[in-house]
Amino acid sequence: MMILIDDKIQYSNAPAALKSPALADVSELSTFSITLAATETIDAIGIGGTDATTVTVNGQAITYIDNGLYMIDEITTSTLTITHDGTYIGRLAAGKGRFLGAAPMREPGFYTKEEPRVTASGQVVAGAGGYTGRSIGLDFRYKIDADIFDDFENAYASQIAKGFPFFLYFDKETHRMPWTRLYARTDNNLLFQSSVNRFLYSRRFDFSEAF
Repeated sequence: MMILIDDKIQYSNAPAALKSPALADVSELSTFSITLAATETIDAIGIGGTDATTVTVNGQAITYIDNGLYMIDEITTSTLTITHDGTYIGRLAAGKGRFLGAAPMREPGFYTKEEPRVTASGQVVAGAGGYTGRSIGLDFRYKIDADIFDDFENAYASQIAKGFPFFLYFDKETHRMPWTRLYARTDNNLLFQSSVNRFLYSRRFDFSEAF
């Protein structure tokens, strides 16, 4: 699985809507230029909440399919020029994609905030005002190396602790996973389990689709 942990657009002059974790916050600009806080190596783009079919980043075209992470040819730059063929776009993220190999046990499923109830006579009253989404539990055993840990540390205060969802791409698992991409939140309190002799850490993540 590829994951974008430290979103460099959060440290840029991008419009507020593009930085917002809520995909309902959208920008109606179809072309914009973003200046990053420093020169960065970028090979992963997170796209969420758009009606576009193609998003172009520094000349590289991405075919948008679902909210989630998209890999591009690596670039080193301090400026991102983005165009798209839609009428709006929600959150946009950019940074270094990190590979995390999941343990064989994967737990895809669904979650809901609907609250149906049963009356005294046994009738079901449908829930109202809730929402539903996809979810998946993944266990990463000794896959979190120093670079990945640094990403978690760098992004923790500004993004993860505030509940920002992650952009995911199940690149190696497409033949055994029901989904290819996901925009998903998880517990913002992070505790890792260490290997005995090497800088490698483990953690289970329970991801729930975000909107």
